[in-house]
Amino acid sequence: MARGITKNGTWVSVALGAAMLAGMTTISQGSRAQTPEAMTQARTEEVMGAYVEALLSNGSFADYFADDVVVTFVDVGQEIVGRDAAEQAIVDFHQVAFATAPEVQTFIAGPGIAYAEVLFVATHTGDFAGIPATGREVSVPYVAVWELSGDKITALRLYGPASGLIQLLTTEGTPAGSTPSS
Repeated sequence: MARGITKNGTWVSVALGAAMLAGMTTISQGSRAQTPEAMTQARTEEVMGAYVEALLSNGSFADYFADDVVVTFVDVGQEIVGRDAAEQAIVDFHQVAFATAPEVQTFIAGPGIAYAEVLFVATHTGDFAGIPATGREVSVPYVAVWELSGDKITALRLYGPASGLIQLLTTEGTPAGSTPSS
């Protein structure tokens, strides 16, 4: 059984078969880490809980990255390799291009892997993908997948935030599947 965390930090059980999670870990697309060190579900939950807390509080979230972490914006094909580069990209995304308060909608963790549905709620405050700051309020849903080994995040794949934000910032409409701001 996998477990999840709600946005307020409370762990709740989620009915997912261990076979499904085990199967998903073999489909890895971005991990380039050293020899994997298996992590239990409980340890994965602990590491991810601390990582999410650090990320949402603008803390030292990069401490949870492996030296050779790979961050992939799957929707636009951008790959960032290495702890320092990943940290800078995330800081730029969360604190420079946008003033953001991401809202974790659903969080599921299994042995060495975690998934989240996130609502990217932000104000566009700086250059993003060549689009100068608009001051526009945005709200775009996306999915994040983390792979972990040896208490470190070895891969992070983001599905949807970049293309959703680009579409929202360059059109008057709302991207398909996004949640408009009130």
